[in-house]
Amino acid sequence: MNHSNSIKLTPEDDYVSFMVYLRTNNVWKTVNDVFRMLNETRSDDPIEFFRANVKIDNSDNRTIEEIHLKIAEAEKNLKILRYDKIMLTANLDLLDKTIRVNRKPNLGVRSTIDHAENDNETISETLPHSEHVL
Repeated sequence: MNHSNSIKLTPEDDYVSFMVYLRTNNVWKTVNDVFRMLNETRSDDPIEFFRANVKIDNSDNRTIEEIHLKIAEAEKNLKILRYDKIMLTANLDLLDKTIRVNRKPNLGVRSTIDHAENDNETISETLPHSEHVL
């Protein structure tokens, strides 16, 4: 058979050959794993993330990604807790003010409580709750 008459590969044949090459060398699996991790983390810098995670031996990458996911979850929980703290502090302040407004002065112990004549608020040296909270 004459080599000049050999069959030339079409672009489709070349593509199939390339895909077989990627699969047999685990390139496709590695790239797929990195894309999966990138989808899970949605990194701010996907190109750098891709560069950092495309490695032949990426056994540590899964552990790192699990830690990143745990950190992201902890950050979400921290945000919720900070909001809850603000709301609880505001509610405690409101309750503290309500208690001070509704407190009736003890007429027998008048020297310990100053009560404003035309105001329903007890004058006190105590700080509102929010000033005690860090």
